[in-house]
Amino acid sequence: MAARLRQHIGNHDSVKRFAAAMAGVIILFSIFHWSRFLYGRYASRRMRNSWPLKAQVSVARMVRHVLTHRAPGFASTGHALLFMVYLGINITLTVTNIDWSTLFGIGKRLGWMAIANVAFITFLALKNTPLAFLTAYSYERLNPLHQAAGYITIIYVFLHATMQCVQFTRLHLNEFLLEMEQIHAITAASALLVMLVFAALVKRMRYEVFYLSHISMYIIFIINMAFHQPIVANKVIIITVVAGSMWSLDRLLRAWRLLWYGYGNRATLVPLPHGGTRIVLHRAPTRAIPGNHCFVWIPEIRAFEAHPFTIVSKSPSSIELVVAAYDGFTDDLHNFAVKHPDASLRASFDGPYGTVPNFAKCADKVMLIAGGSGASFTFGVALNMVRELSDNLPKPKIDFIWTVREPEIFQWFSKELKELKESPRVNIILHSTRMNFDRSPQSPMLPAMSPITYEDKPEFTNHSPIDDEKHHVIHPSPPHSPLSTSNSRFDNFPQDVENHSTSMTNTTHEWDSTLHGVLPRRPDIETLIKNVVASAGDDERIAIAACGPDSLMWEVRRTATNAIKVKGPSIELHCEQFGW
Repeated sequence: MAARLRQHIGNHDSVKRFAAAMAGVIILFSIFHWSRFLYGRYASRRMRNSWPLKAQVSVARMVRHVLTHRAPGFASTGHALLFMVYLGINITLTVTNIDWSTLFGIGKRLGWMAIANVAFITFLALKNTPLAFLTAYSYERLNPLHQAAGYITIIYVFLHATMQCVQFTRLHLNEFLLEMEQIHAITAASALLVMLVFAALVKRMRYEVFYLSHISMYIIFIINMAFHQPIVANKVIIITVVAGSMWSLDRLLRAWRLLWYGYGNRATLVPLPHGGTRIVLHRAPTRAIPGNHCFVWIPEIRAFEAHPFTIVSKSPSSIELVVAAYDGFTDDLHNFAVKHPDASLRASFDGPYGTVPNFAKCADKVMLIAGGSGASFTFGVALNMVRELSDNLPKPKIDFIWTVREPEIFQWFSKELKELKESPRVNIILHSTRMNFDRSPQSPMLPAMSPITYEDKPEFTNHSPIDDEKHHVIHPSPPHSPLSTSNSRFDNFPQDVENHSTSMTNTTHEWDSTLHGVLPRRPDIETLIKNVVASAGDDERIAIAACGPDSLMWEVRRTATNAIKVKGPSIELHCEQFGW
Protein backbone atom coordinates (compact mmCIF):
# COMPACT_ATOMS: atom_id res chain seq x y z
CA MET A 1 0.00 0.00 0.00
CA ALA A 2 2.80 2.39 0.92
CA ALA A 3 4.56 1.57 -2.38
CA ARG A 4 1.41 2.34 -4.38
CA LEU A 5 0.99 5.62 -2.50
CA ARG A 6 4.59 6.62 -3.28
CA GLN A 7 4.02 5.67 -6.90
CA HIS A 8 0.85 7.78 -7.02
CA ILE A 9 2.59 10.79 -5.47
CA GLY A 10 5.52 10.37 -7.87
CA ASN A 11 3.16 10.38 -10.84
CA HIS A 12 1.44 13.54 -9.58
CA ASP A 13 4.80 15.21 -9.08
CA SER A 14 5.91 14.33 -12.62
CA VAL A 15 2.84 16.08 -14.05
CA LYS A 16 3.37 19.14 -11.85
CA ARG A 17 7.02 19.33 -12.91
CA PHE A 18 6.04 18.98 -16.55
CA ALA A 19 3.59 21.88 -16.20
CA ALA A 20 6.24 23.96 -14.40
CA ALA A 21 8.84 23.19 -17.08
CA MET A 22 6.50 24.18 -19.93
CA ALA A 23 5.54 27.36 -18.05
CA GLY A 24 9.24 28.11 -17.58
CA VAL A 25 9.92 27.78 -21.31
CA ILE A 26 7.01 30.10 -22.07
CA ILE A 27 8.27 32.65 -19.54
CA LEU A 28 11.76 32.58 -21.10
CA PHE A 29 10.33 33.18 -24.56
CA SER A 30 8.12 35.97 -23.22
CA ILE A 31 11.06 37.72 -21.55
CA PHE A 32 13.14 37.41 -24.71
CA HIS A 33 10.34 38.76 -26.90
CA TRP A 34 9.38 41.69 -24.70
CA SER A 35 12.93 42.75 -23.92
CA ARG A 36 13.73 42.90 -27.64
CA PHE A 37 10.41 44.64 -28.35
CA LEU A 38 10.99 47.33 -25.72
CA TYR A 39 14.62 47.80 -26.79
CA GLY A 40 13.70 48.18 -30.47
CA ARG A 41 10.73 50.45 -29.82
CA TYR A 42 11.83 52.71 -26.96
CA ALA A 43 15.62 52.59 -26.52
CA SER A 44 17.15 55.98 -27.33
CA ARG A 45 20.33 56.36 -29.36
CA ARG A 46 22.20 57.20 -26.14
CA MET A 47 20.95 54.03 -24.46
CA ARG A 48 21.86 51.94 -27.50
CA ASN A 49 25.43 53.28 -27.38
CA SER A 50 25.87 52.58 -23.66
CA TRP A 51 28.38 49.84 -22.86
CA PRO A 52 26.00 47.52 -20.88
CA LEU A 53 23.36 47.49 -23.62
CA LYS A 54 25.95 47.14 -26.37
CA ALA A 55 27.39 44.09 -24.64
CA GLN A 56 23.96 42.50 -24.27
CA VAL A 57 23.09 43.20 -27.90
CA SER A 58 26.37 41.67 -29.06
CA VAL A 59 25.70 38.50 -27.09
CA ALA A 60 22.11 38.35 -28.36
CA ARG A 61 23.28 38.71 -31.97
CA MET A 62 25.85 35.95 -31.60
CA VAL A 63 23.20 33.65 -30.18
CA ARG A 64 20.71 34.55 -32.91
CA HIS A 65 23.34 34.04 -35.59
CA VAL A 66 23.79 30.46 -34.38
CA LEU A 67 20.16 29.64 -33.63
CA THR A 68 18.65 30.98 -36.86
CA HIS A 69 20.77 28.73 -39.08
CA ARG A 70 18.86 25.84 -40.55
CA ALA A 71 19.10 22.38 -38.98
CA PRO A 72 18.21 19.07 -40.68
CA GLY A 73 14.48 18.50 -40.35
CA PHE A 74 13.89 21.92 -38.77
CA ALA A 75 13.59 25.49 -39.98
CA SER A 76 16.45 26.56 -37.72
CA THR A 77 18.84 25.39 -35.03
CA GLY A 78 16.71 27.27 -32.50
CA HIS A 79 13.66 25.24 -33.40
CA ALA A 80 15.68 22.02 -33.17
CA LEU A 81 17.01 23.08 -29.76
CA LEU A 82 13.52 23.84 -28.49
CA PHE A 83 12.30 20.42 -29.59
CA MET A 84 15.27 18.72 -27.93
CA VAL A 85 14.54 20.61 -24.69
CA TYR A 86 10.90 19.51 -24.86
CA LEU A 87 11.90 15.91 -25.57
CA GLY A 88 14.51 15.98 -22.80
CA ILE A 89 11.95 17.21 -20.27
CA ASN A 90 9.60 14.38 -21.21
CA ILE A 91 12.27 11.68 -21.01
CA THR A 92 13.66 12.97 -17.70
CA LEU A 93 10.25 13.11 -16.03
CA THR A 94 9.35 9.68 -17.40
CA VAL A 95 12.35 7.81 -16.00
CA THR A 96 12.90 9.58 -12.67
CA ASN A 97 11.18 8.72 -9.39
CA ILE A 98 9.42 5.74 -10.96
CA ASP A 99 8.67 2.22 -9.72
CA TRP A 100 10.63 -0.05 -12.07
CA SER A 101 9.61 -3.25 -10.28
CA THR A 102 6.35 -3.82 -12.19
CA LEU A 103 5.01 -3.05 -15.64
CA PHE A 104 1.99 -1.47 -13.93
CA GLY A 105 4.26 1.14 -12.34
CA ILE A 106 5.97 1.93 -15.64
CA GLY A 107 2.67 1.93 -17.54
CA LYS A 108 1.02 4.30 -15.09
CA ARG A 109 3.86 6.81 -15.40
CA LEU A 110 3.56 6.65 -19.20
CA GLY A 111 -0.18 7.25 -18.88
CA TRP A 112 0.29 10.28 -16.65
CA MET A 113 2.85 11.78 -19.03
CA ALA A 114 0.45 11.13 -21.92
CA ILE A 115 -2.40 13.07 -20.33
CA ALA A 116 -0.06 15.91 -19.36
CA ASN A 117 1.02 16.18 -22.99
CA VAL A 118 -2.62 16.09 -24.14
CA ALA A 119 -3.26 19.28 -22.18
CA PHE A 120 -0.12 20.85 -23.63
CA ILE A 121 -0.88 20.03 -27.28
CA THR A 122 -4.43 21.31 -26.79
CA PHE A 123 -3.01 24.58 -25.50
CA LEU A 124 -0.70 24.82 -28.53
CA ALA A 125 -3.63 24.21 -30.90
CA LEU A 126 -5.77 27.11 -29.64
CA LYS A 127 -6.43 29.68 -32.35
CA ASN A 128 -7.00 32.34 -29.68
CA THR A 129 -3.79 31.55 -27.85
CA PRO A 130 -2.31 33.88 -25.22
CA LEU A 131 1.11 32.97 -26.62
CA ALA A 132 0.46 35.29 -29.56
CA PHE A 133 0.61 38.22 -27.11
CA LEU A 134 3.21 36.81 -24.73
CA THR A 135 5.76 35.48 -27.23
CA ALA A 136 4.64 36.78 -30.68
CA TYR A 137 4.08 33.15 -31.73
CA SER A 138 0.56 32.69 -33.07
CA TYR A 139 -1.05 29.26 -33.45
CA GLU A 140 0.20 28.68 -37.02
CA ARG A 141 3.82 29.18 -35.97
CA LEU A 142 3.30 26.80 -33.04
CA ASN A 143 1.83 24.11 -35.27
CA PRO A 144 5.04 22.08 -35.81
CA LEU A 145 5.64 21.87 -32.06
CA HIS A 146 1.99 20.85 -31.71
CA GLN A 147 2.58 18.09 -34.26
CA ALA A 148 5.79 16.88 -32.61
CA ALA A 149 4.11 16.86 -29.19
CA GLY A 150 1.19 14.97 -30.73
CA TYR A 151 3.46 12.19 -32.00
CA ILE A 152 5.14 11.92 -28.60
CA THR A 153 1.71 11.74 -26.93
CA ILE A 154 0.67 8.89 -29.25
CA ILE A 155 3.88 7.02 -28.36
CA TYR A 156 3.15 7.50 -24.67
CA VAL A 157 -0.44 6.24 -25.06
CA PHE A 158 0.48 3.10 -26.97
CA LEU A 159 3.36 2.26 -24.61
CA HIS A 160 0.99 2.76 -21.69
CA ALA A 161 -1.62 0.48 -23.29
CA THR A 162 0.97 -2.17 -24.15
CA MET A 163 2.42 -2.26 -20.62
CA GLN A 164 -1.02 -2.53 -19.04
CA CYS A 165 -2.21 -5.27 -21.40
CA VAL A 166 0.96 -7.32 -20.95
CA GLN A 167 0.74 -7.10 -17.16
CA PHE A 168 -2.97 -8.01 -17.16
CA THR A 169 -2.15 -11.03 -19.31
CA ARG A 170 0.73 -12.13 -17.07
CA LEU A 171 -1.55 -12.01 -14.02
CA HIS A 172 -4.38 -13.78 -15.90
CA LEU A 173 -6.63 -10.78 -15.41
CA ASN A 174 -7.83 -10.45 -18.99
CA GLU A 175 -11.40 -9.92 -17.82
CA PHE A 176 -10.37 -6.46 -16.58
CA LEU A 177 -9.90 -5.43 -20.20
CA LEU A 178 -13.64 -5.88 -20.71
CA GLU A 179 -14.60 -3.40 -18.00
CA MET A 180 -16.19 -0.18 -19.23
CA GLU A 181 -13.27 1.97 -18.08
CA GLN A 182 -10.88 -0.11 -20.17
CA ILE A 183 -13.21 -0.14 -23.18
CA HIS A 184 -13.21 3.66 -23.05
CA ALA A 185 -9.42 3.55 -22.93
CA ILE A 186 -9.29 1.27 -25.99
CA THR A 187 -11.67 3.62 -27.82
CA ALA A 188 -9.51 6.63 -26.96
CA ALA A 189 -6.37 4.85 -28.17
CA SER A 190 -8.18 3.85 -31.38
CA ALA A 191 -9.05 7.51 -32.01
CA LEU A 192 -5.36 8.40 -31.70
CA LEU A 193 -4.49 5.60 -34.12
CA VAL A 194 -6.92 7.05 -36.68
CA MET A 195 -5.32 10.47 -36.16
CA LEU A 196 -1.89 8.99 -36.80
CA VAL A 197 -2.96 7.19 -39.99
CA PHE A 198 -4.66 10.26 -41.41
CA ALA A 199 -1.70 12.48 -40.53
CA ALA A 200 0.72 10.11 -42.26
CA LEU A 201 -1.32 9.14 -45.32
CA VAL A 202 -4.14 11.63 -45.95
CA LYS A 203 -2.92 15.03 -44.78
CA ARG A 204 -0.87 15.97 -47.84
CA MET A 205 -3.35 14.59 -50.34
CA ARG A 206 -6.67 15.75 -48.86
CA TYR A 207 -6.09 18.22 -46.07
CA GLU A 208 -9.79 18.98 -45.63
CA VAL A 209 -10.56 15.31 -44.97
CA PHE A 210 -7.64 15.10 -42.54
CA TYR A 211 -8.78 18.21 -40.67
CA LEU A 212 -12.36 17.00 -40.21
CA SER A 213 -11.16 13.58 -39.03
CA HIS A 214 -8.64 15.24 -36.68
CA ILE A 215 -11.36 17.28 -34.95
CA SER A 216 -13.73 14.32 -34.73
CA MET A 217 -11.10 11.99 -33.30
CA TYR A 218 -9.99 14.58 -30.74
CA ILE A 219 -13.56 14.88 -29.44
CA ILE A 220 -13.87 11.09 -29.23
CA PHE A 221 -10.51 10.86 -27.47
CA ILE A 222 -11.26 13.51 -24.83
CA ILE A 223 -14.71 12.12 -24.00
CA ASN A 224 -13.44 8.56 -23.65
CA MET A 225 -10.45 9.66 -21.59
CA ALA A 226 -12.84 11.30 -19.13
CA PHE A 227 -14.78 8.02 -18.78
CA HIS A 228 -11.56 5.99 -18.59
CA GLN A 229 -10.51 7.80 -15.39
CA PRO A 230 -13.73 9.31 -13.99
CA ILE A 231 -12.74 9.52 -10.31
CA VAL A 232 -11.95 13.12 -9.35
CA ALA A 233 -9.64 12.06 -6.51
CA ASN A 234 -7.25 10.51 -9.06
CA LYS A 235 -7.00 13.94 -10.74
CA VAL A 236 -6.65 12.53 -14.26
CA ILE A 237 -10.15 13.73 -15.11
CA ILE A 238 -9.24 17.23 -13.91
CA ILE A 239 -6.52 17.46 -16.55
CA THR A 240 -8.89 15.98 -19.14
CA VAL A 241 -11.62 18.49 -18.31
CA VAL A 242 -9.14 21.39 -18.44
CA ALA A 243 -7.94 20.29 -21.88
CA GLY A 244 -11.46 19.79 -23.20
CA SER A 245 -12.63 23.10 -21.74
CA MET A 246 -9.78 25.05 -23.36
CA TRP A 247 -10.61 23.54 -26.73
CA SER A 248 -14.37 24.03 -26.32
CA LEU A 249 -14.08 27.68 -25.25
CA ASP A 250 -11.80 28.40 -28.20
CA ARG A 251 -14.33 26.78 -30.55
CA LEU A 252 -17.24 28.68 -28.99
CA LEU A 253 -15.41 31.98 -29.40
CA ARG A 254 -14.70 31.20 -33.06
CA ALA A 255 -18.32 30.15 -33.63
CA TRP A 256 -19.55 33.38 -32.03
CA ARG A 257 -17.34 35.41 -34.36
CA LEU A 258 -18.68 33.54 -37.38
CA LEU A 259 -22.25 34.30 -36.29
CA TRP A 260 -21.48 37.95 -35.49
CA TYR A 261 -19.63 38.74 -38.70
CA GLY A 262 -22.06 36.66 -40.74
CA TYR A 263 -24.91 39.04 -40.02
CA GLY A 264 -25.49 41.06 -43.20
CA ASN A 265 -22.12 40.09 -44.60
CA ARG A 266 -21.56 39.32 -48.29
CA ALA A 267 -18.56 38.18 -50.30
CA THR A 268 -18.05 39.47 -53.83
CA LEU A 269 -16.02 37.06 -55.97
CA VAL A 270 -13.87 38.36 -58.83
CA PRO A 271 -12.08 35.80 -61.05
CA LEU A 272 -8.42 36.48 -61.84
CA PRO A 273 -6.01 34.96 -64.39
CA HIS A 274 -4.33 31.61 -63.75
CA GLY A 275 -6.57 30.41 -60.94
CA GLY A 276 -6.77 33.55 -58.82
CA THR A 277 -9.88 34.84 -57.06
CA ARG A 278 -10.36 38.15 -55.28
CA ILE A 279 -12.75 38.07 -52.32
CA VAL A 280 -14.26 41.32 -51.05
CA LEU A 281 -15.97 40.89 -47.69
CA HIS A 282 -18.33 43.72 -46.84
CA ARG A 283 -17.90 43.68 -43.07
CA ALA A 284 -14.53 44.19 -41.42
CA PRO A 285 -13.43 43.73 -37.80
CA THR A 286 -11.74 46.73 -36.24
CA ARG A 287 -8.79 44.55 -35.22
CA ALA A 288 -8.08 43.36 -38.77
CA ILE A 289 -4.61 44.34 -40.00
CA PRO A 290 -3.43 43.73 -43.57
CA GLY A 291 -0.87 40.93 -43.49
CA ASN A 292 -2.76 38.99 -40.82
CA HIS A 293 -5.15 36.23 -41.84
CA CYS A 294 -8.72 35.19 -41.16
CA PHE A 295 -10.83 32.10 -41.72
CA VAL A 296 -13.39 32.68 -44.47
CA TRP A 297 -16.70 30.85 -44.50
CA ILE A 298 -18.78 30.86 -47.70
CA PRO A 299 -21.55 28.27 -47.23
CA GLU A 300 -22.51 28.15 -50.90
CA ILE A 301 -19.00 26.84 -51.66
CA ARG A 302 -18.46 24.75 -48.51
CA ALA A 303 -21.21 24.65 -45.89
CA PHE A 304 -19.10 23.21 -43.06
CA GLU A 305 -15.62 24.55 -43.78
CA ALA A 306 -13.78 27.81 -43.09
CA HIS A 307 -10.37 28.36 -44.69
CA PRO A 308 -7.47 30.70 -43.79
CA PHE A 309 -6.47 33.49 -46.17
CA THR A 310 -4.28 36.56 -45.77
CA ILE A 311 -5.86 40.01 -45.59
CA VAL A 312 -4.50 42.09 -48.47
CA SER A 313 -6.33 45.33 -47.89
CA LYS A 314 -8.77 46.83 -45.42
CA SER A 315 -11.18 49.75 -45.48
CA PRO A 316 -13.64 50.85 -42.77
CA SER A 317 -16.40 48.78 -44.41
CA SER A 318 -14.62 45.86 -46.09
CA ILE A 319 -11.58 43.64 -46.34
CA GLU A 320 -10.07 42.13 -49.48
CA LEU A 321 -8.30 38.81 -49.95
CA VAL A 322 -6.66 37.23 -53.00
CA VAL A 323 -6.80 33.44 -53.20
CA ALA A 324 -4.87 31.09 -55.48
CA ALA A 325 -6.69 27.95 -56.61
CA TYR A 326 -5.03 24.76 -55.49
CA ASP A 327 -7.65 22.08 -54.95
CA GLY A 328 -10.74 21.47 -52.86
CA PHE A 329 -12.26 24.70 -51.57
CA THR A 330 -10.00 27.12 -53.45
CA ASP A 331 -10.55 25.30 -56.74
CA ASP A 332 -14.33 25.28 -56.28
CA LEU A 333 -14.21 28.94 -55.28
CA HIS A 334 -12.39 29.93 -58.47
CA ASN A 335 -14.62 27.83 -60.71
CA PHE A 336 -17.68 29.47 -59.17
CA ALA A 337 -16.15 32.93 -59.67
CA VAL A 338 -15.42 32.15 -63.33
CA LYS A 339 -18.99 31.00 -63.95
CA HIS A 340 -20.52 33.82 -61.90
CA PRO A 341 -18.17 36.85 -62.04
CA ASP A 342 -18.87 39.52 -59.43
CA ALA A 343 -21.24 37.16 -57.64
CA SER A 344 -22.30 38.21 -54.15
CA LEU A 345 -22.59 35.32 -51.69
CA ARG A 346 -23.48 35.05 -48.02
CA ALA A 347 -20.24 34.86 -46.04
CA SER A 348 -18.55 35.31 -42.70
CA PHE A 349 -15.11 35.09 -41.20
CA ASP A 350 -13.26 34.30 -38.01
CA GLY A 351 -10.22 36.29 -37.01
CA PRO A 352 -7.95 38.07 -37.47
CA TYR A 353 -5.02 35.86 -36.50
CA GLY A 354 -1.27 36.16 -36.82
CA THR A 355 1.50 38.22 -35.27
CA VAL A 356 2.89 40.58 -37.87
CA PRO A 357 5.49 43.01 -36.44
CA ASN A 358 4.84 46.72 -36.77
CA PHE A 359 7.63 47.32 -39.26
CA ALA A 360 6.86 51.04 -39.44
CA LYS A 361 8.01 51.46 -35.83
CA CYS A 362 10.79 48.90 -35.59
CA ALA A 363 12.78 49.34 -38.82
CA ASP A 364 14.58 51.93 -40.93
CA LYS A 365 14.63 49.70 -44.00
CA VAL A 366 12.12 47.00 -44.86
CA MET A 367 12.56 44.23 -47.42
CA LEU A 368 9.39 42.41 -48.45
CA ILE A 369 10.05 39.31 -50.54
CA ALA A 370 7.32 37.11 -52.01
CA GLY A 371 6.96 34.20 -54.38
CA GLY A 372 3.66 33.56 -56.15
CA SER A 373 0.54 33.99 -54.03
CA GLY A 374 2.73 34.70 -50.98
CA ALA A 375 2.44 38.31 -52.16
CA SER A 376 -0.90 38.46 -50.33
CA PHE A 377 1.13 38.87 -47.15
CA THR A 378 3.75 41.32 -48.47
CA PHE A 379 1.15 43.51 -50.18
CA GLY A 380 -0.84 43.65 -46.96
CA VAL A 381 2.20 44.69 -44.93
CA ALA A 382 3.41 47.22 -47.52
CA LEU A 383 -0.01 48.85 -47.99
CA ASN A 384 -0.55 49.11 -44.25
CA MET A 385 2.79 50.89 -43.84
CA VAL A 386 2.22 53.24 -46.78
CA ARG A 387 -1.23 54.23 -45.53
CA GLU A 388 -0.16 54.73 -41.93
CA LEU A 389 3.05 56.71 -42.55
CA SER A 390 3.22 60.26 -43.76
CA ASP A 391 5.20 60.82 -46.97
CA ASN A 392 7.15 63.48 -45.05
CA LEU A 393 8.77 60.81 -42.90
CA PRO A 394 11.97 59.63 -44.60
CA LYS A 395 11.96 56.17 -43.01
CA PRO A 396 11.35 53.34 -43.32
CA LYS A 397 12.23 52.71 -46.95
CA ILE A 398 10.64 49.63 -48.51
CA ASP A 399 12.09 47.24 -51.09
CA PHE A 400 9.23 45.20 -52.52
CA ILE A 401 10.32 42.08 -54.46
CA TRP A 402 7.79 39.75 -56.07
CA THR A 403 8.44 36.75 -58.32
CA VAL A 404 5.74 34.93 -60.27
CA ARG A 405 5.58 32.36 -63.01
CA GLU A 406 3.22 33.85 -65.62
CA PRO A 407 3.31 37.66 -66.09
CA GLU A 408 -0.50 37.84 -66.09
CA ILE A 409 -0.46 37.03 -62.38
CA PHE A 410 0.71 40.59 -61.76
CA GLN A 411 -2.87 41.58 -62.58
CA TRP A 412 -3.99 39.92 -59.34
CA PHE A 413 -2.70 42.95 -57.46
CA SER A 414 -2.78 45.66 -60.12
CA LYS A 415 -4.48 48.30 -57.99
CA GLU A 416 -2.22 47.50 -55.01
CA LEU A 417 0.85 47.81 -57.26
CA LYS A 418 -0.42 51.16 -58.50
CA GLU A 419 -0.83 52.41 -54.92
CA LEU A 420 2.65 51.25 -53.92
CA LYS A 421 4.17 52.80 -57.04
CA GLU A 422 2.77 56.18 -56.04
CA SER A 423 4.56 56.07 -52.68
CA PRO A 424 8.05 57.63 -52.71
CA ARG A 425 9.23 55.23 -49.99
CA VAL A 426 8.60 52.04 -52.01
CA ASN A 427 10.99 50.49 -54.52
CA ILE A 428 9.22 47.79 -56.57
CA ILE A 429 11.03 44.88 -58.23
CA LEU A 430 8.99 42.37 -60.23
CA HIS A 431 10.17 39.13 -61.82
CA SER A 432 8.44 36.63 -64.07
CA THR A 433 10.05 33.30 -64.90
CA ARG A 434 8.03 32.78 -68.08
CA MET A 435 8.88 35.80 -70.19
CA ASN A 436 8.46 35.60 -73.95
CA PHE A 437 11.43 37.66 -75.01
CA ASP A 438 15.18 37.25 -75.33
CA ARG A 439 17.15 37.94 -72.17
CA SER A 440 20.28 39.13 -73.99
CA PRO A 441 19.49 42.84 -74.48
CA GLN A 442 19.53 44.64 -71.16
CA SER A 443 16.84 47.23 -70.65
CA PRO A 444 18.06 50.81 -70.27
CA MET A 445 15.75 51.09 -67.27
CA LEU A 446 17.77 48.62 -65.22
CA PRO A 447 20.33 50.30 -62.96
CA ALA A 448 20.83 46.80 -61.50
CA MET A 449 21.06 46.44 -57.78
CA SER A 450 22.84 43.12 -58.23
CA PRO A 451 24.94 41.54 -60.94
CA ILE A 452 23.29 39.53 -63.69
CA THR A 453 23.79 35.84 -63.07
CA TYR A 454 22.45 32.87 -64.94
CA GLU A 455 23.58 29.94 -62.89
CA ASP A 456 21.32 26.92 -62.81
CA LYS A 457 19.33 26.59 -59.62
CA PRO A 458 16.44 24.30 -58.66
CA GLU A 459 12.92 25.58 -59.07
CA PHE A 460 10.99 26.87 -56.09
CA THR A 461 8.88 24.17 -54.55
CA ASN A 462 6.41 24.17 -51.72
CA HIS A 463 5.33 21.14 -49.77
CA SER A 464 3.24 22.72 -47.03
CA PRO A 465 -0.37 21.57 -47.12
CA ILE A 466 -1.66 23.73 -44.32
CA ASP A 467 -2.57 27.10 -45.79
CA ASP A 468 -4.71 27.07 -48.92
CA GLU A 469 -3.31 30.25 -50.37
CA LYS A 470 0.28 29.18 -49.79
CA HIS A 471 -0.43 25.84 -51.45
CA HIS A 472 -0.53 27.37 -54.88
CA VAL A 473 3.05 28.25 -55.68
CA ILE A 474 4.10 30.02 -58.83
CA HIS A 475 7.21 27.99 -59.63
CA PRO A 476 9.99 30.17 -61.02
CA SER A 477 12.49 28.76 -63.46
CA PRO A 478 16.07 28.05 -62.44
CA PRO A 479 18.32 30.96 -63.38
CA HIS A 480 18.84 34.26 -61.58
CA SER A 481 18.24 37.64 -63.13
CA PRO A 482 19.13 41.28 -62.49
CA LEU A 483 17.37 43.34 -59.86
CA SER A 484 16.19 46.84 -60.53
CA THR A 485 15.55 49.77 -58.24
CA SER A 486 13.42 51.85 -60.59
CA ASN A 487 9.79 52.73 -59.91
CA SER A 488 9.12 54.61 -63.13
CA ARG A 489 8.66 51.51 -65.22
CA PHE A 490 5.20 50.94 -63.68
CA ASP A 491 3.66 54.16 -64.93
CA ASN A 492 1.49 52.28 -67.44
CA PHE A 493 0.61 49.31 -65.27
CA PRO A 494 -2.78 47.69 -66.05
CA GLN A 495 -5.89 49.11 -64.43
CA ASP A 496 -7.77 47.57 -61.53
CA VAL A 497 -8.09 43.85 -62.01
CA GLU A 498 -11.75 43.95 -61.08
CA ASN A 499 -12.42 45.58 -64.45
CA HIS A 500 -10.40 42.92 -66.32
CA SER A 501 -11.72 39.63 -65.00
CA THR A 502 -10.46 36.59 -66.86
CA SER A 503 -10.57 32.87 -66.29
CA MET A 504 -7.84 30.29 -66.30
CA THR A 505 -8.90 29.15 -69.72
CA ASN A 506 -9.40 32.41 -71.57
CA THR A 507 -6.39 34.45 -70.38
CA THR A 508 -4.37 36.16 -73.10
CA HIS A 509 -1.15 38.09 -73.02
CA GLU A 510 -2.69 41.56 -73.27
CA TRP A 511 0.36 43.57 -72.29
CA ASP A 512 4.07 43.31 -72.95
CA SER A 513 5.87 42.83 -69.67
CA THR A 514 9.06 44.44 -70.97
CA LEU A 515 7.25 47.77 -71.30
CA HIS A 516 6.55 47.73 -67.58
CA GLY A 517 10.04 46.73 -66.45
CA VAL A 518 9.15 43.20 -65.35
CA LEU A 519 12.39 41.25 -65.25
CA PRO A 520 12.94 37.68 -66.46
CA ARG A 521 14.14 34.77 -64.35
CA ARG A 522 14.49 34.65 -60.58
CA PRO A 523 15.77 37.58 -58.52
CA ASP A 524 19.19 37.24 -56.93
CA ILE A 525 17.86 37.30 -53.37
CA GLU A 526 21.25 36.74 -51.77
CA THR A 527 22.91 39.67 -53.53
CA LEU A 528 19.93 41.94 -52.93
CA ILE A 529 19.93 41.32 -49.17
CA LYS A 530 23.71 41.70 -48.96
CA ASN A 531 23.58 45.03 -50.81
CA VAL A 532 20.90 46.41 -48.51
CA VAL A 533 22.84 45.32 -45.42
CA ALA A 534 26.10 46.73 -46.79
CA SER A 535 24.47 50.12 -47.47
CA ALA A 536 23.03 50.41 -43.93
CA GLY A 537 24.76 52.08 -41.00
CA ASP A 538 25.60 50.24 -37.80
CA ASP A 539 22.80 52.03 -35.94
CA GLU A 540 20.13 51.25 -38.54
CA ARG A 541 17.49 48.54 -38.26
CA ILE A 542 16.61 46.28 -41.20
CA ALA A 543 13.47 44.16 -41.25
CA ILE A 544 13.26 41.31 -43.77
CA ALA A 545 9.86 39.66 -44.26
CA ALA A 546 9.17 36.87 -46.72
CA CYS A 547 6.31 34.64 -47.78
CA GLY A 548 6.32 31.99 -50.46
CA PRO A 549 7.55 28.52 -51.34
CA ASP A 550 9.90 26.62 -49.08
CA SER A 551 13.00 27.07 -51.25
CA LEU A 552 12.53 30.85 -51.36
CA MET A 553 12.04 30.98 -47.60
CA TRP A 554 15.18 28.91 -47.09
CA GLU A 555 17.20 31.24 -49.31
CA VAL A 556 15.93 34.30 -47.46
CA ARG A 557 16.53 32.72 -44.05
CA ARG A 558 20.05 31.55 -44.94
CA THR A 559 21.12 34.93 -46.33
CA ALA A 560 19.55 36.96 -43.53
CA THR A 561 21.10 34.69 -40.90
CA ASN A 562 24.56 35.05 -42.38
CA ALA A 563 24.10 38.83 -42.34
CA ILE A 564 23.53 38.96 -38.57
CA LYS A 565 26.84 40.23 -37.17
CA VAL A 566 28.02 41.58 -33.84
CA LYS A 567 28.94 44.83 -35.59
CA GLY A 568 26.59 46.16 -38.21
CA PRO A 569 22.90 46.99 -38.60
CA SER A 570 20.23 45.23 -36.59
CA ILE A 571 18.47 42.59 -38.70
CA GLU A 572 15.03 41.19 -37.97
CA LEU A 573 13.69 38.25 -39.97
CA HIS A 574 10.01 37.38 -40.27
CA CYS A 575 9.06 34.29 -42.28
CA GLU A 576 5.33 34.10 -42.85
CA GLN A 577 4.56 30.41 -43.08
CA PHE A 578 1.95 28.12 -41.63
CA GLY A 579 4.49 26.31 -39.53
CA TRP A 580 8.13 26.89 -38.77
